[in-house]
Amino acid sequence: MLIKLSDPMWRDIETTVRSRAGESRVVDVFGVAEEVQLRFVDDNVALEDIAAVVARLATQSGCALELDSGEMLSEV
Repeated sequence: MLIKLSDPMWRDIETTVRSRAGESRVVDVFGVAEEVQLRFVDDNVALEDIAAVVARLATQSGCALELDSGEMLSEV
């Protein structure tokens, strides 16, 4: 991760990833990252920084990752 995210943003990412993991075992990394970025637009955090945290938390939850290209990756 390139920057330290604020505690509220970190908690929001954790909550959103847990929610998505409960709905499906596939998490749309950039979709979730974009939603979080919009909720915290004033924090001015790069989408890629948020997506890195989303991907890490999703894989720790045992979820497969859906990336922009529609490619599916699972934790090895």
